[in-house]
Amino acid sequence: MSDDDDKAIDAQKAVPQDGIVTAADDGFPTAWKAKPFADWQGRLLTPDECRKVVKILAACEDAPDLRLLVTYANSSHGLVDDQVRRIAWPILLGYDAPKSAISPQPWRELPRHRDEDQVKLDVNRSFIYYPNNESDKQLDRRKDELSSVITETLRRHPMLCYFQGFHDIAQVFLLVLGVENAPDAVAHLSLLRIRDFMLPSLAPSLAHLRLLPAILSSTDPELCQHLSQTQPFFALAATLTLYAHDIQEYGDIARLFDFLLAQEAVVSVYLFAVIILSRREELFEIPADEPEMLHSILSKLPKPLDLEALIFRTMELFSAHPPPELPFRAWGEVSMYSVLKTTRGSTKKQTLQDGEELFEMQALQLRRAELTQQALMKLWKYRRPAAFDDAPHSRTKNSPSALPFPATTSNSNSQGSSKRYLWTLSFYAQFFDVDTAEVLRRCQNSLYPRSNFLDILDGNPDLYGPFWIATTVVMILFLTGTISSYLASKGEKHFEYNFRLLSGAAGLIYGYTGVIPIALWGVLRWFGSEGASVLECWALYGYANLIWIPVALISWSPIRVLNWVFVGVGLAVSGLFLVRNLWPVINATDAKTSRVLLFVVVGLHTGLALAINIVFFA
Repeated sequence: MSDDDDKAIDAQKAVPQDGIVTAADDGFPTAWKAKPFADWQGRLLTPDECRKVVKILAACEDAPDLRLLVTYANSSHGLVDDQVRRIAWPILLGYDAPKSAISPQPWRELPRHRDEDQVKLDVNRSFIYYPNNESDKQLDRRKDELSSVITETLRRHPMLCYFQGFHDIAQVFLLVLGVENAPDAVAHLSLLRIRDFMLPSLAPSLAHLRLLPAILSSTDPELCQHLSQTQPFFALAATLTLYAHDIQEYGDIARLFDFLLAQEAVVSVYLFAVIILSRREELFEIPADEPEMLHSILSKLPKPLDLEALIFRTMELFSAHPPPELPFRAWGEVSMYSVLKTTRGSTKKQTLQDGEELFEMQALQLRRAELTQQALMKLWKYRRPAAFDDAPHSRTKNSPSALPFPATTSNSNSQGSSKRYLWTLSFYAQFFDVDTAEVLRRCQNSLYPRSNFLDILDGNPDLYGPFWIATTVVMILFLTGTISSYLASKGEKHFEYNFRLLSGAAGLIYGYTGVIPIALWGVLRWFGSEGASVLECWALYGYANLIWIPVALISWSPIRVLNWVFVGVGLAVSGLFLVRNLWPVINATDAKTSRVLLFVVVGLHTGLALAINIVFFA
C-alpha cells in the first residue's frame, strides 16, 4: 500500500462502471465513473470502504453470491454507494439486469392506467427533501422521469393498484438506478416484494400490521399490554412506503433499502417493532387509556434515527422470534399468497409472471373473503324479525363464519328484495339455486381437474351438486351392494333384501360428507387458516364423491380382488382431488400442523374407501 492509504479515497476514483480494474501498486480500483449526485450525496470513501466495495462487486460477478451480498447489505453502512447499488439491487430483487426481459412494445402505446391522475398529483409533491441542490428546472425533469417510471410500471402490469406513497419508493429507485434501469426494478419490487400493498383491498396491508402485537408480545409483554388499546394503524405509512415517506435523508433511506431488499418482506414489520421497543420509556410516560396520544407519538418516527443500531436489533429480534413462532397464531392467519410468505428464503427464482399469478390468486382469495363477509352480514341481518333490524351490528365479528352466496342464475336484485330467515326453508333454498350447466361444469372439473377447485367455485359454492351426488351414491351403493349379496348367496336360500344396507349407505355417505368438512373447517379456523369457508369445504367434499358413482356401479363383481382394484381407483382419484385442493388451505397453518391435518384428511378418506368396500362389496 502507498502512503496515501490513510487518506480518504475519492469515490470517483474507486470503481469503474464496467467492472473492477485494480491498480498494480495498491490493489484498489483505479477508476470510478462520476456519480450524478456526487456533489450532494457524496463524500470521500475511506480505505476500508473501498476494500468493501471491491468485495461487494466481486460478489456480484457472473455467478452472484447472494448470501455474501446479503451479508454485506446487512453490515455497517450497507452497500456503501449508489454505483454499487446499481449492480447489487437488481440481484437482491432476484433478476439479472442485463438479461431482464421487458416487452419490446413502447409503454406509451399501452392503454392508460386507471390511477394515472393520482400518480400525477403525487409526483408533483415529490423530491421535497432530496436532492436539495438542484434547480427548479432540474427538479421538474426529475418529476417527469418519476412519472414515466411509475406510469410504465402500471401500464405494463395493469392489475396493480397504485397507492399514495408508492411515489416515495419509486423516487429512491429513480435516484439510485437512473431512469433507464428504474422501471424494471420497480416492477420487480411491486409484484414480488410489496404486492400486498397494490391489491384492490387494504386488507392485506393491515395483515402486516397485525403481526406487530404478536412481535411485541414475544419480546416485551408489558409494553404490548400498555399499547393494547391502540390499534397498530400507526405503522401503516412507514411500512407501506418502506419508510421512504418518513425518512428525509437520502443517505439514510438508500442505506435502509440496502437492508430491506436483502431481507424477506416481514422484516420491515420487525423493524417497526424495534423502533417501538426503542421508545419504551417515552411510551410508558403516556397513560394506556390515551390511545389517541399513543397513536400520535408512534405514527412519527423518532429523530434522529440510529439506523445501524436499529438494523442490528432487527436482525436479532427476527432471529430470536421468527414469524412461525409468533403467538396468537398470527403467522397462520397470513395468506399463503402474501409477500410475507412468498419472500421467505429468496425471490431469486420468482419472475414477474410468477408475481402476476400470485397477485391473481391473492385477489381471488380477497374476493372470496369479501363474499363471506357479505354473507355474514346477511345472516346477521336476517337472524330475527324486521322489528329488530335496527339492532347494533357490533357482534358481527364474533359471529360464526358465514356461508358465501351460492352459484345462482337468479337476479341479484330479486335476492335482495325478499328476506330469508335462518329458520325458514327459503333461506336454505338459496344455496341450491344453481343451474344445470354450472353443476355439470363443476362435476367435470372434479373428475378432470385443470385448476384449483376453489377457483372453479369462484366464491360461489353450492349444496345442490353435493346433495344429489351424495344421494346418488347412497342409492347405487344400496343397489350394487344388494346385487353383490345376491351373487354371494349363490341361490342356496331364499334371498331377502337387506335394507340395513340403505341406512348404512346413507349414514356413511351423508355423515362423511356433512360432518368431516365442518370439523376440518373448524380446525383450520382454530389454527388461523381462512382460505376456505365451511360451504366451500362442503362443496369440495361433495363433488369429491362423484367418482364413487362409477366405482359403485362396477364393484358388484363376485371377484373380490377386482372390487378392491375399483375401490382403490376411486380412493386415488377422490383422494388426490381433496389433497390437491385442500393443501393450499391447510398449508396456511404452520408446517407441523399442516402435515398432521393432511395425514388426517388422507386417513379419513382411506377409511371411507375401506368402509365402502367391506360393507357393500366384501
